[in-house]
Amino acid sequence: FLNSSSNCILFLTVSKMARPIRVLCLHGWRTSGSILQRQTSALRQAFGPKAELVYVDAPWAASGPAPELVRSFYGKNGPFYQWWDAIKREDGETYRYEGFEHSLDYLTGQVQALGTVDAVLGFSQGAAVATLLTAHYLTMYGYVPWKACVLVGGFYPRSPETLELLETAKTSVDGAIDVPSVHVMGKADPRVPLMEKLFRSYTSTRRVKFEHDEGHKFPSPLKYKQMYHDIAQEVLSMTGQAWA
Repeated sequence: FLNSSSNCILFLTVSKMARPIRVLCLHGWRTSGSILQRQTSALRQAFGPKAELVYVDAPWAASGPAPELVRSFYGKNGPFYQWWDAIKREDGETYRYEGFEHSLDYLTGQVQALGTVDAVLGFSQGAAVATLLTAHYLTMYGYVPWKACVLVGGFYPRSPETLELLETAKTSVDGAIDVPSVHVMGKADPRVPLMEKLFRSYTSTRRVKFEHDEGHKFPSPLKYKQMYHDIAQEVLSMTGQAWA
């Protein structure tokens, strides 16, 4: 630009800079956005200024008490929320996810309000709803607004209605959900088979698995600092943001 006081023309160049990516974060069963904010502190540190993590509460108040582990770590007073109420059917194998349709509508509104969402992150039930929201966009609109899903301790949904939605959304050449994905799994998590099934439901052309030795939780920050760095770099790569 022209500096009027000295009549000098200054050329300002920006190299390898990008805006922070925006990550929509979806909490687990009977927790909250504020709890997920604390659970993801190490990941936020790994991203630094390269990402903005946005946390929302599910539209449904918890239909029962939060898990004891949640209450012991984060207090007993809540409020706590859930994306649906999982009611086991008579066959003992499948569930009815009461309220999941409203949660998808609610999240669609949140995405529209945010304007830009580069990635969706979910923990546990939040990872399942992140997958269903992705399938909802693919089925209803033929596209997904974000470029990556980050699924921590996720599981493959087990209600007939959600299974139908997921099968319809599997449009990639390898018969999977055609969105890049990062999966974080604990080897001691009792839901490993369901987590593996969720992993396989995403396209093999761009899916990455990170495994830690712990249970149904985010990896311990001190022990897995390098893993958090690698996860952040993978997500930035998937979203196409180049940083110096």
